[in-house]
Amino acid sequence: MIKDPSPLVSSVATGYSQLLNSFDAGREIAESMQSDLVLSGQTLLLLFATPHHNVNNLIAGVKSVIGEDIDVLGCTTTGLICNDFISYTGALSGGLIISSDPPGFHFFSEENINDREFDAGKKLAEKIKNANLPDEHGLLFFYDSIKTTSTEGTPELNLATPILQGFKEGYGYWPKIAGIGAWGDIQVVHPCQVWIENKIQRNLIGALSVSGRLKMDTVIMHGTKPMSDYHTITRAAKNVIYEIDGTPALAFIDKLMGGSVPWEEFPLLVTLGVNTGDKYGDYQEELYASRLCFGIDQENKALIMFETDLETGSEIQLMQRNIDFKYIGLQVEKLFEKVGSAKPLAALYIDCLGRVSGFSGLQQEESLEVYQQLKGLPFFGIFSGVEIANVGKEVKALDWTGVLCIISENTTHE
Repeated sequence: MIKDPSPLVSSVATGYSQLLNSFDAGREIAESMQSDLVLSGQTLLLLFATPHHNVNNLIAGVKSVIGEDIDVLGCTTTGLICNDFISYTGALSGGLIISSDPPGFHFFSEENINDREFDAGKKLAEKIKNANLPDEHGLLFFYDSIKTTSTEGTPELNLATPILQGFKEGYGYWPKIAGIGAWGDIQVVHPCQVWIENKIQRNLIGALSVSGRLKMDTVIMHGTKPMSDYHTITRAAKNVIYEIDGTPALAFIDKLMGGSVPWEEFPLLVTLGVNTGDKYGDYQEELYASRLCFGIDQENKALIMFETDLETGSEIQLMQRNIDFKYIGLQVEKLFEKVGSAKPLAALYIDCLGRVSGFSGLQQEESLEVYQQLKGLPFFGIFSGVEIANVGKEVKALDWTGVLCIISENTTHE
């Protein structure tokens, strides 16, 4: 491995493995990165793995090749995309490495977020605020989505909405944020973990700030359009919607969909949209927050949602999934406009598992189209349960959404 204390341009590399043995997988990831990597002042490894892996052994395998002097951040994933490779079955691991001088990354974490999401978000924000980072810093935000697995009892989630509400109270304003709610498998059988520095835990938030010579810009890939007028939630509690327009929620959605889909298929299919912009203005997808059904309560004819922000009085629309690949190219162009004169180094894509062709019914993988539109920029993506991004003037937990990030370098930075 080359050691350069002051490269003119930051060094980046990507790699992945399908090996089941975690240490061997870590070595394979690192060896595939070696030829493209020049180590400098600070080396960050964004590392992800399916639940099959022992993360301690995976990291040890990487470090046996690259060396001990690297910082690691990551979480459980259901699958990954590495340049033009994509898979969401079997044992998978991989990541993106960035080495830069001067250092541009700072790490923050909060443990035991289960049943204290608001407080955890507020405490995390206070730690970041006390670090006196530049106003223009970006933030990568990883948290464990799974409070209780289906093998431990009735599946329950750690909810992003109260985490973000607590964060806003503790921080005071929204920086640029891209986030992941870690998800291990579609049936919620496996627990998830987040790893940051020397911590590898369930019920953990890990955050990474990007600043100084480096910056992060983001854009949202939705792929949904309203298929109904506005309707009002007339009874809800926490993340359960009981009534819409005074009608039991399941019966209401069933009528909107023309009775074409059995109630049992509503989870991970029914998507509700919240318009944060002009109610009757031109449709602007980037101003919509998508909300996905997590489960149903047949006895109460209720929808169980991924988040808690759809409350009594909220106006929603039923959304139709329709990913236009031409739209992907337009969004990528918007992102490069945000990057401006900085030098793009690498792209990270946070993509909802429900958007893959194996679950959505799409004939092509939209994440690979995103990679194609980036025209050779080093690219790594993971599949998530929840996505977090700036929506209008707020930051929202999103569902059935892709969040594309470009990390770039200002080569004129002093």
